[in-house]
Amino acid sequence: MKTLLAMAACAAALLGASCAYAEPQADSVQIKAPVKVAVEPGEFDDYAYSYDLSNGERIAFSRRGQHYFARLDGQAKTALHPRGEGVFVTDTGARVEFADQGATLVIRNYERLAIGAGLPENTVMMAQR
Repeated sequence: MKTLLAMAACAAALLGASCAYAEPQADSVQIKAPVKVAVEPGEFDDYAYSYDLSNGERIAFSRRGQHYFARLDGQAKTALHPRGEGVFVTDTGARVEFADQGATLVIRNYERLAIGAGLPENTVMMAQR
């Protein structure tokens, strides 16, 4: 009888232990740290120009040391953070993508860069030099 009670207690303990190590819930969220990407020397020189956007506005790109900026006419400079070759993001979530050695420009989530413009979400602007 003591053996039977000991086995039952052991089984209950093992069952409880397996529940304690259950898989994470499906509705959990993983948050990844921002990726830091170094811009190759001279790479930003291909992008440091003014571009006429498809909506008629003008945007200029500049750098000071290892800091990169975008400036729409009539607005303050906005910091750009490198995310890959030719890809930058702003603190507000706009994504700037250069291609063809800077000859082509695409800005995704432009409404987050053109503050106060009242544009719909996911607005995309394009330009070519």
